[in-house]
Amino acid sequence: YRRHLAQTYSPLVLELRQIEKPVLAAIEGAAAGAALGVALACDLRVAAETARFWVGFLGIGLAPDSAVSLLLPHLIGLGRAAEFAFTNAPISAEQALAWGMVNRVVPAASALSAAQSWAAELARGPVKAMGLTKRAFNRAILPHLREVLDYEGHLQEIAGRGAEHREGVSAFLEKRAPDFLKAAS
Repeated sequence: YRRHLAQTYSPLVLELRQIEKPVLAAIEGAAAGAALGVALACDLRVAAETARFWVGFLGIGLAPDSAVSLLLPHLIGLGRAAEFAFTNAPISAEQALAWGMVNRVVPAASALSAAQSWAAELARGPVKAMGLTKRAFNRAILPHLREVLDYEGHLQEIAGRGAEHREGVSAFLEKRAPDFLKAAS
């Protein structure tokens, strides 16, 4: 798990944060697990009204990765992030907007075009100053992003070896609810 994260999602999240231009995400369907982390790593998020969001990791007995443990509480608050993660319940695009996870909600099948239009509008602005602003945001709010990603990898490694993860994956593949109490005994 740790090596896989260090070679895939973690570098992607770091790159999204280090690009000194606004990075927009267009979310049309589900953003769960690492996909949620990648979306949250973007500067701005546009979601179709049909989009759904959930943390997802706990449903298969894992801890979050892809900077979800850092970015989610920053965006929606620690209590709300804990509830969202611990219940593993999906939320709608409108709820994500109300919580501050996304910036805009648009009609179904139009998130990409809306994000592209917004990106074109931003590109006509002071892009260098935007990049410096993003750098300042990163330094103020995300100075330990690399360390958090490494720690998430460590936690994934621990969780990935556990009975809860085995039960979660089995339940997912068998299309049934996991029995984590049985896995713990």
